[in-house]
Amino acid sequence: MLRRNATLLAVLGLFLVASRPAAARSLEVTPFMGAMIPANSLFLQTGGGSYIRNSTHTIYGLSLGCPMKDKIGGEIVLATGTGKLEVVGGTGLQLSSTVFIADLRGRYRLMGNENSHLAGVLGVGYTDFNTGLFDLAHETNQGTYLGRLTGIVGAEVHGTLSDQVHLNLSFVDRIHESGVVLTNGGLVGSDKTQNDLVATAGIAFGL
Repeated sequence: MLRRNATLLAVLGLFLVASRPAAARSLEVTPFMGAMIPANSLFLQTGGGSYIRNSTHTIYGLSLGCPMKDKIGGEIVLATGTGKLEVVGGTGLQLSSTVFIADLRGRYRLMGNENSHLAGVLGVGYTDFNTGLFDLAHETNQGTYLGRLTGIVGAEVHGTLSDQVHLNLSFVDRIHESGVVLTNGGLVGSDKTQNDLVATAGIAFGL
């Protein structure tokens, strides 16, 4: 499923580049790293007040973007990262967690010029947490971890380092459904909106 969604985003991104005038068909490649910080926790309906809490995940990845022209641009973002998922209350269980991200984002220049500017960001993406126990439940049809389709809103700051190299700082809120259902065990997690705050820094190279 993740590969299919990532492939779809890549095809849409290539169409975005191909639809631009020939003079504007250049790309920015931006390797980046940063942190994804969960803004809230998932409460469990167990009667004992337990809840699931994600730790801050260290993430790293790559974005492919169309440079700003007439204030509008677009980019594909692919990333992965690692952290911990903790069940607080009762067991105190901790699970290693790996996150996979695939986004299609649009950006609008709010101030500055093409090379150095502040831009607003809107987009849609896919967020997948692999956490071992919940993945096993999903594969054996005993349950699932909800919340993969993701809305994105935030801002980016671009600064000029040279004619072909730029600094890119990104601050976005990844908004998605959050929940967990383990059918055979009778465990049902509350269905709520999750906010993951993501801050990254990268160096953009023009092609």
